[in-house]
Amino acid sequence: MNFAETLKISMRAIKVNKARSALTMLGIIIGVASVILLVSIVSGLGKTIREELNSFGANLLVVFPGSPEGGRGPGGVVANKMEFRFEKLILEKVPEIENVVATIQSVGTLRYKNKDIADSTIYGVSGTYFKALNISVIEGRPFTKSESANVVVIGKTVRDKLFANSNPLGKELIIKDRRFKVIGVQKERGSIFGRDQDNVALLPLAPSRSLLGLDRPNWFFIKVVPERDIKLAKEAVKKVLLTEMKEDDFTVSTQEDTLQLVGRILGVLSLGLGGIAAISMLVGGVGIMNIMLVSVTERTREIGLRKALGARRRDILLQFLVEAIVLSLLGGFAGVVIGIGSSFLLDRFIATEVNYVFVVLSFGVSAIIGIVFGIAPAIRASKLSPIEALRYE
Repeated sequence: MNFAETLKISMRAIKVNKARSALTMLGIIIGVASVILLVSIVSGLGKTIREELNSFGANLLVVFPGSPEGGRGPGGVVANKMEFRFEKLILEKVPEIENVVATIQSVGTLRYKNKDIADSTIYGVSGTYFKALNISVIEGRPFTKSESANVVVIGKTVRDKLFANSNPLGKELIIKDRRFKVIGVQKERGSIFGRDQDNVALLPLAPSRSLLGLDRPNWFFIKVVPERDIKLAKEAVKKVLLTEMKEDDFTVSTQEDTLQLVGRILGVLSLGLGGIAAISMLVGGVGIMNIMLVSVTERTREIGLRKALGARRRDILLQFLVEAIVLSLLGGFAGVVIGIGSSFLLDRFIATEVNYVFVVLSFGVSAIIGIVFGIAPAIRASKLSPIEALRYE
């Protein structure tokens, strides 16, 4: 019996038991769709982060407290030994530097009249922040380097929720019971890791320090002169800071360093989520094996009749093996369609990016599952004695 005829018989057997076949494929469908969807979410997140980092420019350094090797206090808390005066020190000592921005951060509620918005990120930055990080202000203006008045630049989410269709410029926003005059609205930036980057209030460094009660910067953003080598600038900044702190007290990171770190984290996350979703495929494989064993029992007389008419052992084995593989492939195909479709649908709400390597991989695994979990029932069917099979009730 040739392969085409075997495939035809297998397809007929699947069609006869449509409901059972659909339920058998369900585990494979869920597994493949879950792998594709979860990985596409992680890939979309990675794409968003890369775009966000690239928007700052390739010539940006970030200095933050602590290091992977040490610099932590009791309980694993990073010991922040950085000081605001380092901003001037770096500018004076490193000629490759164009701008240095000391930054502090907190979270609080913003209020305007009878409206408020919670969990807003409050940044205290110097006036060079907007230039150093390529942050555009689409309404009003940014505050200047020397500005120390109670003024604020808000994000689009704050604008939409507190001011609706009215013009926010010139109005007073209340932050921690202190009034700040709105002078600008920054360009929309979206969300990263579920954090709305437009639910923000940017304040000049001087009033924000007293408002937030922070005596140390959370980090420094350093803009390198475009024509200069960023790696040399990084080493020069480290050399200056080592005169004030120990090596474990701080980290100087380039955009390339950050992208590599993000890539490694997201890679591990993709594999982890893909592995969790793949458990559904394993469960689906067990389901296929169980159903095929039941099918062998139900079709014992058919097997005996076919053997009595001259079917060889390998013909029976191939028939049931092909049936299991077809079930897996149909489930895999349906999972691919659902996974990709769900990813494109979800892209309307959060950034997703279909990783076709995982699409091919998950579909290939579905075929392997059909072979692995279909071989035992197929062997059992092929070993049945034709006489005993024909006597089976």
